[in-house]
Amino acid sequence: MSSQPPCVAWAEKLVLRREDLSPADRAALDEHVQTCLACEAAQDDYHFLDSRLRALPLPTLKPFPRLSLQSWEQEKEETAVTRMIKAEAATGDPRLSISDTRKTAHRRFAFSLRRALPVALVASLILAMLLVFGIQTASKMSSHAVGATLLSYTGHNDFVDAVAWSPNGQFIASGSWDGTVQVWDAHTGAIVTIYRGHSDAVDALAWSPDGQYIASGSWDGTARVWNPFTGALQVLYVGHSDAVSALAWSPDGQYIASGSWDHTVQVWYARTGETLRIYKGHSEFVDAVAWSPNGQYIASGDRNNTVNVWNPFTGDTLQTDDEFNYNGGIIEALAWSPDGRNIAAASRDTTVRIWQAFTGTGPVHLTYLDHPTGRLLFTYTGHTDEVSALTWSPNGKYIASGSYDKTVQIWNANTGVTLYTYRGHNNTVDALAWSPNGRYIASGSWDDTVQIWAALSTR
Repeated sequence: MSSQPPCVAWAEKLVLRREDLSPADRAALDEHVQTCLACEAAQDDYHFLDSRLRALPLPTLKPFPRLSLQSWEQEKEETAVTRMIKAEAATGDPRLSISDTRKTAHRRFAFSLRRALPVALVASLILAMLLVFGIQTASKMSSHAVGATLLSYTGHNDFVDAVAWSPNGQFIASGSWDGTVQVWDAHTGAIVTIYRGHSDAVDALAWSPDGQYIASGSWDGTARVWNPFTGALQVLYVGHSDAVSALAWSPDGQYIASGSWDHTVQVWYARTGETLRIYKGHSEFVDAVAWSPNGQYIASGDRNNTVNVWNPFTGDTLQTDDEFNYNGGIIEALAWSPDGRNIAAASRDTTVRIWQAFTGTGPVHLTYLDHPTGRLLFTYTGHTDEVSALTWSPNGKYIASGSYDKTVQIWNANTGVTLYTYRGHNNTVDALAWSPNGRYIASGSWDDTVQIWAALSTR
């Protein structure tokens, strides 16, 4: 937990739940916490405390009685003094009635106060305990050494093939061969929703940029868009004729790209399911799809050892040099660097290759990514078996790769130097997601678990 207080201008918005903020306030707050460590730490702490309160049993959440005389019912048996006052009042002596009425009011107030104080004391103790517990836990989570396992999620009963972190970092969605997508609290593991809309293994997940929806792809041949907090289905996409094995949401949230074993990548409107583009540039199963950070290009990889970069609005494949279409092995995963310059591709030949996708100067803008090169920068060879998962750190300095060798390796994205090897799984690591704040990694495995563990510092 940060010792520095959050910015005064943002303090009020930080304590509100995300659903209580307007879309404009949510966007502004998300942008601010990316640049302010104190506010980011405060938001994490508030999210943790809120998750603990949500996890309490319902009877505990009942409101405590208010300290108001109007809220207390009168005693069933009136005291002798009260009866006397009523009798005097009936005789018409106003002095006696007013004086004794005041005495009775004081007695009632004292009686109400005696009843209310224990309740208030208990409420204060509970809130104090929650605050202390939350501070201690948040402090522990922020101070763990790299690789320390913070939470082991065991809600699935079959291989975990997909993991996605919500944009606000509060929730995780995991997809499994058990046919479910489970949404749960990233700090506590408490279940939020179990989605059972698919009839076969769930192989792909993508959270919408605004955090309001999840897209899931399955071996049942469908892609579905649904509410992560209610499970309500929004869109059912049935454009593929075989398993949907990869999904990527466009950065602006308008489109979804889905890769399939029918050898196509299809781009469709997220709100309606209407097909915008069917890309047929592959001759084998498409197992990896990644959208460029500026939203102008898609990279897709197949089991014919090919990675294509193409325009989702025209369907045109970019003309790159021969190095880009390499023959190193079946493509299992793709990840685009946060600045949009490079692409990482994981392969069954145990390697990860990093290409310079585009060249140019200055920050990435919509008009920037217009010089394809396909130049191979280097090949990472730290794994001893197939590499099946990739995730790039939010600051672009590191890459985490998961493998059939049961490890996750964190390495320098510019040099390929291995920095840490995580060995918390006992089977293939097939899914990875780096938390939005860069502090944690979620790894999904064929040991049926998702592990949350401390990543290298990305600040």
